[in-house]
Amino acid sequence: MPAYWWECENCPSQFGFLKVCDSKGMSHYIRDVLLPNNWDQERLFIECPACNKRTLRIAYEFPRANKETIRVIHIVGIGSTKDDYIPMMWETLRKPYDGNTWFDFKYINNRSIYGLNKPAVFEQEDLKKLFQLYCEKTGTTTFP
Repeated sequence: MPAYWWECENCPSQFGFLKVCDSKGMSHYIRDVLLPNNWDQERLFIECPACNKRTLRIAYEFPRANKETIRVIHIVGIGSTKDDYIPMMWETLRKPYDGNTWFDFKYINNRSIYGLNKPAVFEQEDLKKLFQLYCEKTGTTTFP
């Protein structure tokens, strides 16, 4: 399986990006789908071709000594389609999916996946904007 894939919450199916959506991979999905649609959180799950339920979510391996599989719940970022550098915050769950969320800070430069494996660095004001955007997109009143 590639570094990022789609994983079903309902059945054990996993799919590469091109098998279930028109994006070549994660950075393309961010640039071509999430960013132009104003970080629409509904686009973070799609229909599973195996069980026909809208339960596919993006998953990836978190790089620890013992790699852990992570499933994406929310992604928000600061920037526009014109910006090369897009810092992001990803809310995730790790397997086994016990309900405890993790926050993973990442970035992309253009369509490079390099920043998806490195932590993003934020100025205080940008971090504040990111938390406000998270609250707006997830319907929460305060950042956890």
